[in-house]
Amino acid sequence: MTTSTPTLAIAVMAAGKGTRMKSPELPKVMHTLAGRSMIMHVLHAANQLHPEHLLPIIGHHGEKVQQHVNEKAPEIMLNRIQWVEQKEQKGTGHAVQQLIPHLKNFSGQLIIINGDVPLLNASTLTALLKKHLEEINAATLLTTTLEDPTGYGRIVKNNADRFLAIREHNDCTPAELRIKEVNTGIYIFNWEHLAQVLPELQNDNAKGEYYLTDVLGILASQRYTIGVHCMNDPSEVQGINSRRELAYVEGLLQKRLRNHWMDAGVMLRNPESIMLDCEVTLESNVEILPGTLLKGKTHIETGCTIGPHSVLTDAYIGENSVINQSVITQAKIHDHVHIGPFAHIRPDTEVLSKGKVGNFVELKNTRLGVGSKASHLSYLGDAIIGEHCNIGAGTITCNYDGAHKHKTEMANGVFVGSNSTLIAPISLEENSFVGAGSTLSENVPAGALALGRSRQSNKLGWSEHKRPRK
Repeated sequence: MTTSTPTLAIAVMAAGKGTRMKSPELPKVMHTLAGRSMIMHVLHAANQLHPEHLLPIIGHHGEKVQQHVNEKAPEIMLNRIQWVEQKEQKGTGHAVQQLIPHLKNFSGQLIIINGDVPLLNASTLTALLKKHLEEINAATLLTTTLEDPTGYGRIVKNNADRFLAIREHNDCTPAELRIKEVNTGIYIFNWEHLAQVLPELQNDNAKGEYYLTDVLGILASQRYTIGVHCMNDPSEVQGINSRRELAYVEGLLQKRLRNHWMDAGVMLRNPESIMLDCEVTLESNVEILPGTLLKGKTHIETGCTIGPHSVLTDAYIGENSVINQSVITQAKIHDHVHIGPFAHIRPDTEVLSKGKVGNFVELKNTRLGVGSKASHLSYLGDAIIGEHCNIGAGTITCNYDGAHKHKTEMANGVFVGSNSTLIAPISLEENSFVGAGSTLSENVPAGALALGRSRQSNKLGWSEHKRPRK
């Protein structure tokens, strides 16, 4: 569906404790895969259907889930969200009962999704909705087939291939145990029909809980039509209840992301060793070398080579640049730049075109101008460096006085000799030259040579009599 659908609401079940995750202070749905939490994966998929209402049902540490979503969700999604609280966790049916006051004047269709299925695609939900509307069902179940359905509820149908019941594994007859079509826990209901029968749910079972699946039996007994939509890829609805399952599902998601970018023309060398976040974007003819992590909203333009063993977070990399065994965080790298090996580019740094940052160089909140070079063993912090400057090995900008940060400014064409210390605030004007080994605390005029070192003194004959020896 490509336009607003005023008759659609989507509820996301996110109230559970997730005891098996062994994270009592972190709700299960806030665990991340590929840089995005479980619940945000599900909400992103749901939001693509443009529902009128997007209803996360929260309970355990619900305030944390709400704060997390409010911080991460785009505005268009937040405008649709209505938070629903399930104060006591009394089962799936009880969770859906909490929707009643929120949908008092609603008369459309309600999709119910679990909050721990991060691989679910919007296209699958769209197909489920389409079939539900075409068949004019009171409810439609999303199902899938498994080679080994052990432990899953089986979908029992009649000879006309119409839904009869969901039979739990332990209640199946020998014939029913051979059924491979299973329930995914994702449903769509006509809300008016569902709202009428929700108050009829009973909790007379071993757990004393209200089960949403019981609604299907009630609707069927009232001769409402129950439909089934069987999806092809069961991995989409793989739930997560433990750290092992989290790692397994992230592996599936990483494979999906790698395949997507390789199909788009990106070269991944040894793909299994490369990790991608879901908001990373790559242009064609980019090459990613083994052991590289691309995180956050990193964007890489065409012709770049990244890696091996590099970590880029929220970074922009311009065309035909090389990042070799380096770490870049919240920085902008322009075209034809060479970084590394073993460079650390920290936040708010910008390296302009044809710049070079070499081995063991750290930049923080610094602008390195066109064609400028810091080739090795330097720290440049809070600096503005002009075009075609050369920063010698061992150069340090002393930007922090213990209370405040101060700027170092270099105009175009500045040459800084090796092992120099620049005590900020300081300004080096155009084409000035700093002699190697200098410590400077005063501005350097244009075209001047600055020397800030002690005069050398040689003590003849000292070594023969004074030098310590073993």
